[in-house]
Amino acid sequence: MILRNLVTFSFAVAGSTPLMAMQPLGDESMAAVSGQSGITIEMTTQNPDGDFLTTGAIRFTENDKDGKGQDYLEIGSLKLRTIETDGAGNMIGVDTIRTDIDVDSGGNVSIRSSDINTLELELGEISLSGRTLFGAMRFSVWKFVGNSYLETVLLNDVSGSKVAFRTVMEAGSGLTYQFDEDGLTFSSDVVFLPAAGQSEFRSELFLTGDNDKLKLELGETSGSFEIKNISLLDPAGNNIFGTNNFGDVGYADISINEGYITIAANSTPGVDGIEGVINTDLNVGSAFYRTGNQRLNLRNVQLRTNGEIHYQTDFTDNGYSTGLDTTISGVSDLDLIIGALTLSSGDGSNESLSMGSYAIENLNLNGGSIEQQIYTLPGAGAQGMQMDLTIAGTTSFDLTIKDDPAVNNGDPDPMLTAEVVLNNVSVSQTIDQTSKGLHIGILSQSMDANINAIRVGDGLIQQGQSGRLVMNNLSLQPGSYFRIEPLQ
Repeated sequence: MILRNLVTFSFAVAGSTPLMAMQPLGDESMAAVSGQSGITIEMTTQNPDGDFLTTGAIRFTENDKDGKGQDYLEIGSLKLRTIETDGAGNMIGVDTIRTDIDVDSGGNVSIRSSDINTLELELGEISLSGRTLFGAMRFSVWKFVGNSYLETVLLNDVSGSKVAFRTVMEAGSGLTYQFDEDGLTFSSDVVFLPAAGQSEFRSELFLTGDNDKLKLELGETSGSFEIKNISLLDPAGNNIFGTNNFGDVGYADISINEGYITIAANSTPGVDGIEGVINTDLNVGSAFYRTGNQRLNLRNVQLRTNGEIHYQTDFTDNGYSTGLDTTISGVSDLDLIIGALTLSSGDGSNESLSMGSYAIENLNLNGGSIEQQIYTLPGAGAQGMQMDLTIAGTTSFDLTIKDDPAVNNGDPDPMLTAEVVLNNVSVSQTIDQTSKGLHIGILSQSMDANINAIRVGDGLIQQGQSGRLVMNNLSLQPGSYFRIEPLQ
């Protein structure tokens, strides 16, 4: 289709006032798009700092159910910048974003944003019902290398409405993620890497709707996602540990047999918030932790819920702090398996032989539930958070640790197996960023643990049970703490 009246749109944002300029394309310009369909929208800004979109406070509010006022999550402000940067990440001008809207032969509507140099997204103070959780959060210097793009597709699906969200990043694309707390900044660099033999990292997410719920499905993920240079910065932006940092983490090669989460209004009478189900069966080809030029690899990590597990989440207010309360139930057969544990060079080469495989299988809450609360700490400013975890009743799972492969082909591998039973798990701790590192303080922690039917052997030669280990009233002393900091 030839659009004789095709126009380009240029949006300019100055302060909070949008300006639109429309310019018809001449015959020479029309010749360049002959035989194509759809429209192109080019968006830019006249703000010299590159500010494209700014807002005041953004608030999500639940009903008042405790007489203390409405419960809410608030983001103090939002700012989106579109800029061009040099090789060192310094701003050299404002950027223009190209958005193509097209309909393919299958009736799918594609909205693709490309030709992007750099995006920056900044969120102001994040608070729960008036108490600060984080001082600010930033996604800075998001570089879109080459033909990288973000795409939203309205799919022509026979089952009903379905929307696909795609992130496609060429090698070299990445961003810096930061959040502020109590005068310190947590900072890390995110890098997208294509899979071997490919030119781009790809990730998909699908959204479908029903009468009373939304459903988010995981789609294709191809390539590696790395979080590098994990550091703590002082108010001036300097690393408080000099050249040292906490290392890097990442994952690659995710394959998904099943993966979705549903979101609906809470059906429990008198309770606000949301509820839904989670169902996943996925395999992570490689997950790793890297420090210096050495890497610990977790190969073929499998996570299976073996059916749907249920969750509910709601805002809470106990009078002196506010937070988020989450309940997980219906867990009866969850599996987490690490196929191999290896060491290698930082780039994954020179990999060692496996140090064994590890599995937690048949995890069962036996009709119970996991209660998880995250609270803001009382006092002015961002002072860290408190996390409470309770698993009432009995939790059981099967533990398997396999050693090196059997000497003779076809023989079972040497392994240790046991049945683990936990009773009345209760954990309460604080997490805070400090100038000495990440501080995890123990308010209380207790449980009873039984390790039953311990068996050691190769599956053929086992002398019955090797014993049983019972630990009652296992607890950590209140006031104890863990501190995590980079090697000095």
